[in-house]
Amino acid sequence: MLFDLPEIPSATKTRVRSLAEKNRLPQSILLTGGSEKLREKCALELAGAVVCENKISGAPCGKCPACKKLKAGSHPDVIPVRPEKDKKNVSVAAVRELVLDRLYVAPNEAPDKVYIFYTAGELSPLIQNTLLKTMEEPPPFVMFILLSEQRDTLLSTVVSRVTEFPLGDVLTAERKNKEEEIAGIANGVARALARGDEYALMASTAPLTKNRALMKKTAERLILIVRDAAAFGESEPLGGNEEAAMRLHAAFSLTQLYALKETLEQLALYAASNANENLLQTLFSSRLWEIANRG
Repeated sequence: MLFDLPEIPSATKTRVRSLAEKNRLPQSILLTGGSEKLREKCALELAGAVVCENKISGAPCGKCPACKKLKAGSHPDVIPVRPEKDKKNVSVAAVRELVLDRLYVAPNEAPDKVYIFYTAGELSPLIQNTLLKTMEEPPPFVMFILLSEQRDTLLSTVVSRVTEFPLGDVLTAERKNKEEEIAGIANGVARALARGDEYALMASTAPLTKNRALMKKTAERLILIVRDAAAFGESEPLGGNEEAAMRLHAAFSLTQLYALKETLEQLALYAASNANENLLQTLFSSRLWEIANRG
């Protein structure tokens, strides 16, 4: 049975099963929430519902040649789109080669073919915009399945063109660990800036090397801490670390804090774009150090 796990919301189970039984699954699907492993499992189940030769109430049988190939990762009509080895994100060239250049090529064996974007939430805005028209009017034999921890990591224009199936609470242990990592880096940066310790600043930003997504989220967390510092004692804290905000408040003038905030907003935009990953971490620490040391 499709989506037969207790953590998946009952409303999602009912909706997916009803559509699959009627052979009316949407052509562009977004799976959000739950763990990364759960999202991947559900994506393969949906792909199985498309390519299976002996569907049982809309669900894959798990025994036919197509299902066996899918399980082995060798079905020619289920195409994974994920970063290459040692890469953080999917490249434009990979999307063009795997998807766009072959989009109108008919399936090899199944009635339809399925593209699974395993890290859709980390696709660059350029790639997301490139896929917009394709997802809005795909060929009749094509399905897209996008996996993302949260819908707001995707462009709103992309979200408007897909059918979302939430898989449960996004605050999994995996997500909590990521949140703790972001908070730890942001707090380390704030403390280094407040102490005027350039070496500590460079060390605290080292985990951001070649990781645009982590840099963007860290910059966004720091923006909240800097806002708290500028309004310290006058409003409720937003950044989740009152101690770091207090240190910045004591170390810098309002003019410096506003300049830090503007710089962080710019850095968050750089991280969300196709900026050179090798230079971003250096730019991150050097820009903040420059602003912090202005009189």
